[in-house]
Amino acid sequence: MIKYGDTEVPVLQRDWKRNRDRLPYRKTYLLKPGDSWHNAPTTTRMDEHYVQLAEGLVPVGTMVIRDLMAERAICAVFTECWGRGCILMGPDLVCVRKEGQLGTLLDDLRAANRGSWAGLPDAIALFPDGRVVMREAKVAKRDRISKTQHTFAQVARGLLGDRLHLSVVEWGYEVVNDS
Repeated sequence: MIKYGDTEVPVLQRDWKRNRDRLPYRKTYLLKPGDSWHNAPTTTRMDEHYVQLAEGLVPVGTMVIRDLMAERAICAVFTECWGRGCILMGPDLVCVRKEGQLGTLLDDLRAANRGSWAGLPDAIALFPDGRVVMREAKVAKRDRISKTQHTFAQVARGLLGDRLHLSVVEWGYEVVNDS
């Protein structure tokens, strides 16, 4: 368990492998609905750890939302809040529109957070029973929950109450060579 906002939440450990070095960041924030993450330009001005799969590298958010879909979420996205707003990515690494029930929820969360996306977790899923699951991914033994993430968790808890299920996903215990 770990404190997230003002509540203790589960820490989910995943054995996803990470690349040894941080790699150039894909400018996900430039994508529009229908665009693939694989086609996003990269920059060396920012870097990131990616999950190493047999078929190549993917952002950790992909793995988190694939888990959520396997848990029977009706929808799940990972978020990217750099640059021009909040970009949502589906489990197939394609940018999706902010619409429907999830779009409304995100608009409500942003309004409750004083118009800011600061602290928005890496992954959000909606479940048929009304649960809203939010997971923040952290590289094991490296990353910590930030002040803005704690604040956002409190805002989300105030808006969603018992419907909110927060957790932290720790990953990257095993490191692989970059190839």
